[in-house]
Amino acid sequence: DLASYEVVGTVTTGVYPHGQRVSPQGSELYVANVEDGSVSVIDTGTLTEVARIPVGSAPVQVGFLPDGSRAYVSLRAEDAVAVIDTASRAVVAKVAVGNGPVQVHATPDGRSVYVANEGFEDEPSDTVSVIDTATNGVVATITVEDGPHGVSVSDEAVFVTNIRADSLSIIDPDTQSVTATVPVGDGPNGIVYISGASD
Repeated sequence: DLASYEVVGTVTTGVYPHGQRVSPQGSELYVANVEDGSVSVIDTGTLTEVARIPVGSAPVQVGFLPDGSRAYVSLRAEDAVAVIDTASRAVVAKVAVGNGPVQVHATPDGRSVYVANEGFEDEPSDTVSVIDTATNGVVATITVEDGPHGVSVSDEAVFVTNIRADSLSIIDPDTQSVTATVPVGDGPNGIVYISGASD
């Protein structure tokens, strides 16, 4: 509770709950359960798990289309992204991406989903996959720096943290190319873009 700063409830999920996102409508929270291959759907009004969707091996993070019609779940052990129809709560597609995908984020127009392929310690990666949401196919693979992990998207750019290279890559979504690389602190993980922030 943000007024009292007290825990007011605990919600049961699958095993090893990790990445989570609230639906654009705010009515549901999707939680990726890494160790049992599922996504928990939590009703944010009642704070109860209302569904558990099997998605595949080692789901890590979730991202929604802006209209909330689909959710995209990175499957780290499958080098793939599961696509969930949120109305039926069923996986309707799996999209092969790069090595060890982690965070996923849709563009504001809902036409593309960007996937950071971090890889693994013994098999590192340096790519970002771009999924066309109309076809559920990868339409571009962008080379960044070592260990792409976090993703955030604005109308003009895609921002990717490179956790092993200690840097941030900025991608132009029109050309699908890196326009700038910014050194940051050690091991950058997630990233948030704040719309309307001053320059």
